[in-house]
Amino acid sequence: MKKKALVVDLDGTLFSINTFHYFIKYLIRFCLRNIDMILLIKISVIVISRGLKIISHSKMKYLILMRIRYKILIDYQEFVGSISFAKRDLLLLKKRSFDITILATAAPSCYAKIIAKNECFDLCLGTEFPITNFNTEYENSKEVKKMNVMNYLMKDDIYEIDTFITDHLDDIPLMKLSRRNIIVNPNRYTKKELKRHNISFEVL
Repeated sequence: MKKKALVVDLDGTLFSINTFHYFIKYLIRFCLRNIDMILLIKISVIVISRGLKIISHSKMKYLILMRIRYKILIDYQEFVGSISFAKRDLLLLKKRSFDITILATAAPSCYAKIIAKNECFDLCLGTEFPITNFNTEYENSKEVKKMNVMNYLMKDDIYEIDTFITDHLDDIPLMKLSRRNIIVNPNRYTKKELKRHNISFEVL
């Protein structure tokens, strides 16, 4: 029998917030609490550079993850607990009517994996700590996200997603491989773009 896969996005979907923006705030509090002024200055410079549009959002994420990858005192469990107010209750997750459930996100895996475990996903695919120089493919987003999800599913002879839940147009590559797309709080522009790409969808 054909296996059914559910794929869910994190930011703006499973959680109503952009978790990475909250993670930056958490890191600043961490620096102040632990009197780590060097890390605080580095993060501040990176965030200011992003605010001035000197670097992209993707480069900002890369640089921050590079700065914290060996910081063993960061409590990712504590961070996840601090944003629990923003979690949405998705009924499809509770029904457990899928053979495989995947949390697929551009957010850092260091905390996304904790969220996935808490919500009983079978797998989390997020952005890992960088190990090479910056390039656009390091982030689990857009085409890279699609490739990572499908590479995993195809190992189990699954070549399409049964249901995909997201809020973002960045996920159009995955939507095109999903039998059923559920879009969270789409605005008029999002609806227009989805129709332009001939993507059928339901609204959550």
